[in-house]
Amino acid sequence: MLKAIGQRLKKYRVQAGMTQKQLSEILEIDEQYYGQVERGVKKLSLEKLMLFCTYFQIPLDDVIKIDVRDEGNPIKLAYISEISQLLINCSKEQLIRIKSLVKNIDLL
Repeated sequence: MLKAIGQRLKKYRVQAGMTQKQLSEILEIDEQYYGQVERGVKKLSLEKLMLFCTYFQIPLDDVIKIDVRDEGNPIKLAYISEISQLLINCSKEQLIRIKSLVKNIDLL
């Protein structure tokens, strides 16, 4: 999954004619780290993914493309899409809180 996300990030960067260095400066991360993200070795935080999406004016689900593989449950896919759209308008502080909430949800 990380490799697929990295390939999508690279696609948008290359389409914009940007170098990894230029984009890493916008995201305020190390250039080598960003290179590892594009190769699928490292991952971006939700905050950095949202910054990326805001910069390129694309929805988050264009980058992460969640493959639910549960075609018998279209409601689940609709919820995921709706949540992705709602996240776009969140502030940094809100995203931090949301990330914490999601990490702490009992998924049993």
